[in-house]
Amino acid sequence: MAAPAQVTWVKVANNGAEVVAIGGIRKRFFGASQWRLSTQDAIALIEQDEWRFFVEVDAEKAWLDVIEEPDGTKTISVDGPVKVLL
Repeated sequence: MAAPAQVTWVKVANNGAEVVAIGGIRKRFFGASQWRLSTQDAIALIEQDEWRFFVEVDAEKAWLDVIEEPDGTKTISVDGPVKVLL
């Protein structure tokens, strides 16, 4: 069973169109730990069912999924609408 991990920040490429890393907090029995992963590592953990990533908006969890593009590249996407606050 995959362990849940909250995404609290995202690093994007210089072009602003590609997520290159994610990071956040993973709660454990006796506290929490911070983590940071490349997009490729996060995709591997999702596909191996080791971690399950989510963002929290208005106290609701939106889970991240692996999406395969038509050209075969894989990206991470949220499974529902997420509000972006500027």
